[in-house]
Amino acid sequence: MQRKQHAGVALIIMGVLVVAAAVFSSLPAVAAQPTPQVSTPTQRDANDTVLFLPAVYKQSGTSEATLGFVAHEGMLLDYTNASTCQECHSAEVHSFATSNHYQWKGKLGSINDFCGYPDINHGPAKLTTVSGTLVDGGCAACHAGMGEKPTDSNPFNADCLICHSSEYRRTEVKVGDVWRFVPDRAKMPATITIDEEPSRYSCLTCHAYAGGGCNNKRGDMSDALVTPSAEVDVHMGNGMSCVDCHLTDDHRIAGRGVDLRIDEGVTMRPCTDCHTPAADHEPAILSHLDKVACQTCHIPEFARSVSTDMLRDYRAAEVNAKGLYEPVITRGSNVIPAYAFWNGGSGFYNFGEPAVAGQALAWPLGNIMDGLLYPFKLHTAILPQDPVSGAILPVKSKILFETGNMDLAILTGAAEAGFTLTEGYTFTQTTRWMGIFHEMPPADQALDCVACHEATGRIDFSALGYDPKLTRDNQPLCISCHEREDQPDFYALHANHVQEQQVACSECHEFTR
Repeated sequence: MQRKQHAGVALIIMGVLVVAAAVFSSLPAVAAQPTPQVSTPTQRDANDTVLFLPAVYKQSGTSEATLGFVAHEGMLLDYTNASTCQECHSAEVHSFATSNHYQWKGKLGSINDFCGYPDINHGPAKLTTVSGTLVDGGCAACHAGMGEKPTDSNPFNADCLICHSSEYRRTEVKVGDVWRFVPDRAKMPATITIDEEPSRYSCLTCHAYAGGGCNNKRGDMSDALVTPSAEVDVHMGNGMSCVDCHLTDDHRIAGRGVDLRIDEGVTMRPCTDCHTPAADHEPAILSHLDKVACQTCHIPEFARSVSTDMLRDYRAAEVNAKGLYEPVITRGSNVIPAYAFWNGGSGFYNFGEPAVAGQALAWPLGNIMDGLLYPFKLHTAILPQDPVSGAILPVKSKILFETGNMDLAILTGAAEAGFTLTEGYTFTQTTRWMGIFHEMPPADQALDCVACHEATGRIDFSALGYDPKLTRDNQPLCISCHEREDQPDFYALHANHVQEQQVACSECHEFTR
């Protein structure tokens, strides 16, 4: 009896196995994954380039390593730069080497009011603080290279891991007579994670600290975005990453600020990929969307989490939290943006040109006819100027950082750029427009109508070109077409003229569509 039971169970098991075999035979084959191997890195002296164990590979959109296996076995032990990755990722290395993030094309040819003329200040170098300690510094710290000035002939100077591992760290060491970035093994775990796409941390390591400090430059990109709440940023606080909107193609990344010269030709993901304006807004709001960008209403203030640099004055220096000298900086929090029409193009002050009082260094192109209304950070700087040529002068940042001697920093920077300064130098005030796109609060904090449309609202409609004509055909505007009558509310008046009567904007304003 017992044997019969065993036989029955055996038949059942065989049946299950046959069915299972049939099911799995219909699935695509899955390659066996290597067994994780963990070993101790080879011990080398402090000047050696040996780093760390192979990396755990993480696919984008996953929270855990793919199947938990160790990738790049043996490949990262001697990582120095992109040459280590070249053997298997040649196409990717060369596509990155021609991209903006490596070539550093975004600012060259234009004065940067945060650090002077970038070309003069390129290169890593340890900086000496007021207390005598050494800290990493140099403009090259925020560019994905190992310290050499990027050229088309040195693609292997690129640093792949600065973008592709949140656990990667590097420092500066002196190689001969020059400083170079090298991986900092002491600040990394034995096994690091390789990210298929850059994480928020990797992006913000540079972008949040542009301009020499957290949220200095952009005003809407602080390190609060690494692990934000939805109150800080409704998108990233709900799990989105930078590359979800900044789409990529062969290391070309979508999105450019007004103060960046180069457009890599990749289109940003539009808001309408995720949102349906008609379902979320009333008709009065929908009527704005052909002229007003989403950010204009949905980012009422910037620098909400961390204050931002609003004025940088190069007439004097002060010591910052790192123990380095910098220009005197006036910061702002919860700043109401400036507003302007932007068609995606930008105007720039070109290095060496005469500058007028209040010279804009970068500004949005566009107007009421061909742009959308966007919010901007309007940064002000007081910069040195050659009174003979009128050109704005570069500042040698390393001298300023270490000594606070503004005069020497200006004279050295000017000399390196070819200025003789026969009549010394003066100072002039400049501005820089930078778009506000990040740190968007939840929708219930968006601007209401009166924020812009009441008499004391934040929008200067006259400056934007919206002021109505006072007269038409030598008569007061309205009665040039109508007899005097009771004025309806604005929306009814506007809808009647624009939508029902199809009256051209230029009949009442100085512009038309």
